[in-house]
Amino acid sequence: MDYPYTASDVQAILGRALAQQHHNEFSEAQLGEMAQELGIGPANLEQAKCDWLAEQQEAELRRSFDRKQRQDFKSHWITYMIVNAFLVGLNIVTPDSHPWSLYPLLGWGMVVMLDAAATFKWIDHDDYQKAFKKWKKKHKRLQD
Repeated sequence: MDYPYTASDVQAILGRALAQQHHNEFSEAQLGEMAQELGIGPANLEQAKCDWLAEQQEAELRRSFDRKQRQDFKSHWITYMIVNAFLVGLNIVTPDSHPWSLYPLLGWGMVVMLDAAATFKWIDHDDYQKAFKKWKKKHKRLQD
């Protein structure tokens, strides 16, 4: 019985077959030959390469954005810990003092948790997309 393969099935099967042959890199000529053997025209191949390159660039931008988000969060977290350790220590050494250091500890702690939610994508995907687009626009302006 002949099994009907979808385009994604073919892509997955051929991808595995190429990986098993340990071909890590192919030349432009080899890519063209493979496309020709599969009946893919030069215009379609060129468009697919352009689309693939755009996806790779977008993925690299997202990785850069995520790194920046984590770096900013780490800085915020360290500042929070240092300042609040100082405030709690000050509160402890102050005799007969109300535990006033709990207020900034808890208040700022909620802000840090919101920052963590944004950084580690616990928030709505749309909010992440908005933040990414804003960063991408700013990043592009800085490069120009």
